[in-house]
Amino acid sequence: MMDADEAELRRRLEPLAPFLRELGLRTLETYAAAGILDAIPGTAYPVADALFTREGGTFTYHPHGAVYLNVTHEGALQLALPSGDVPLQEGITHYLQLAHEPDLADSRPLDGATEWFPPPRFVLVAETSRLYIAAAASIRRAKNTTGFVPLEQYVNERANLFVEGFLGAI
Repeated sequence: MMDADEAELRRRLEPLAPFLRELGLRTLETYAAAGILDAIPGTAYPVADALFTREGGTFTYHPHGAVYLNVTHEGALQLALPSGDVPLQEGITHYLQLAHEPDLADSRPLDGATEWFPPPRFVLVAETSRLYIAAAASIRRAKNTTGFVPLEQYVNERANLFVEGFLGAI
């Protein structure tokens, strides 16, 4: 049974379903336009930076960093979890918190986070229903900084990095 907080998050996510579908379809179209769907067999592709290798006519990719999202051949965004992929809108509530816009400015890495690739963190802004994801931004120092970026920006940037990696291997 769902607790009240999870039910509230699901209720707030429902209006975002068309946005998430469109974002997934645009990502799939980006991959298709680059030739990725024809070159690499599979049912889902990571939305992540990746290194591609080519041996003969076969491409293999090796993601750089954590892979939090995949896009399926149907254009659905999935939450990529160690236990298996789940539709984003279904799996996100375990990693989502409600916040107010000013709270995002105070975002910082989780205290005590010790995993190399910690679980994803999403924020839904209560006033605007804008969805954000925590993303590490490498700066020219020994440490990475973490901040929240709009999910659409994150997906577009990671998809473009995936395409650039693929095109570089052709």
